[in-house]
Amino acid sequence: MAVTFQGSEPVLRFAFAVGATFTFVTPALAQAPGTARLELELGAGFPSRNDVRIDGNTGTRFDLNRLQGDPTAVPVRVTLDWQALENHGLRFSYQRLRTEGTGTLSGPTRFRDTVFAPGVATEGFYQFDTWRATYRYTAYRSQTLQLFIGGTLLVRDAEIRLSGAGQRVSRTDLGLVPLLHLAAEWQAAPRLRLIAEVDGLAAPQGYAVDAALRGAFAVTPRWDATLSYRFLDGGADNDRVFNFATFHSVTGGLAYRF
Repeated sequence: MAVTFQGSEPVLRFAFAVGATFTFVTPALAQAPGTARLELELGAGFPSRNDVRIDGNTGTRFDLNRLQGDPTAVPVRVTLDWQALENHGLRFSYQRLRTEGTGTLSGPTRFRDTVFAPGVATEGFYQFDTWRATYRYTAYRSQTLQLFIGGTLLVRDAEIRLSGAGQRVSRTDLGLVPLLHLAAEWQAAPRLRLIAEVDGLAAPQGYAVDAALRGAFAVTPRWDATLSYRFLDGGADNDRVFNFATFHSVTGGLAYRF
């Protein structure tokens, strides 16, 4: 569900950079209370599209969503926001997104080097977990409105797997993707903020869009209750994998400001 970059070395560099950043961020947070916010979200996700062909040039195209029986995902998202300076912020997030279900294929389906027969119970598994590091610059600020622009580095841990009739075959993908980040935040009422944000990128080999509409209600000066709708769409078309998927999800969450 994203532009494909091969090789694990960029991922290792990304992980090292995130770890080093946390080493410096942690003592800074202790000295500047109120500049950081930790949020946990949990909800339900509904895939409206999940078209697959593995390998990308030689496999058989099939509808994974249909095979799984229109499954429901349980997305989990953890986000740490840190306003490092007045107009400069950092965000680190992890999202877990997986679906699975059992059905039958409509025809002989070549998946990598294996052919799965039609009419036989076949389990489909889909995983698209992501880690992100985002830099945000406050491009505009008023008493009620803030506009942000920046960039996101996304590490994806993806897998598509078929199992049935004693066969179990998967395609995994670990890669690093750069995305453009845009966001707007409106103070609609003294205790209510409305937020729109998107990470996205398009390239010849694929595209990715992760957009959200969010509401945050200040229950106390430190605690927020949140409600979000998220739209996740994208895919890749290359010789290793053809996969384009669309997910709609609704999550509720709690956030603590420290």
